[in-house]
Amino acid sequence: MAPADQDERFEEARQLWAGRFQAVISTHSLAEPGYPFASVVPYCLDRDGRPLLLLSHLAQHTKNLTADPRCGLSVAQQTQGDVQQTLRLSCPADAELVDTADRASHARWFRYFPASRPYFEQLNFRLYRLRPRRFHYNGGFAAARWLGKERLLRESPLDDSGEIRLLGALEDLPDQLTRLAGRQADPLRLAGVDPWGLDLAQGACLHRLALPGPLTTVESLRIAAQAAWSARGGVWDC
Repeated sequence: MAPADQDERFEEARQLWAGRFQAVISTHSLAEPGYPFASVVPYCLDRDGRPLLLLSHLAQHTKNLTADPRCGLSVAQQTQGDVQQTLRLSCPADAELVDTADRASHARWFRYFPASRPYFEQLNFRLYRLRPRRFHYNGGFAAARWLGKERLLRESPLDDSGEIRLLGALEDLPDQLTRLAGRQADPLRLAGVDPWGLDLAQGACLHRLALPGPLTTVESLRIAAQAAWSARGGVWDC
């Protein structure tokens, strides 16, 4: 793979990591010692690129993580074709419980998954953070390798307050994008923003609109988002 092609594929992998929003987590089974236990979970990233997950204390994977925080998280591109030709990422990681005093991380989660708030407030779900150790990148046939986490984790230069300010300044953008689609569509809502993309909610679905970043001004983000949205025809599969 030529250096330019490699850079493009790694950027695609970073966007996949940031915008898949659902993954398979593998934990060490308590019920069957020595065997892995895999579950499908929703996730979003914190501003350092590390996954956040809201987990029930009753779930088997949570019990497993409490006994042994070592785990793995795997994501793959959505496809209706040959899954072995899709881009896939797997990372061994360590799970940690997020302190309830970390309001910024909790607020971030509920921006992405507002319907989960009753689970946290009434059903004893708790927020966890995964700290990746490194990544196994698979870009298709004969394109697999281990990568250091510094190759794929991307820290946003925006602090929490800076992201909130940008979200406020771009509050009208989802309506503009809906109008650009030129068809009846469910309303869009901004869940998150960073210099390389916008995370949009549409009903219960989350979508990432990848942008040619880094972009940090309201106007540059607005122009790039409108161009990216028009290029894809304003259509997304949930």
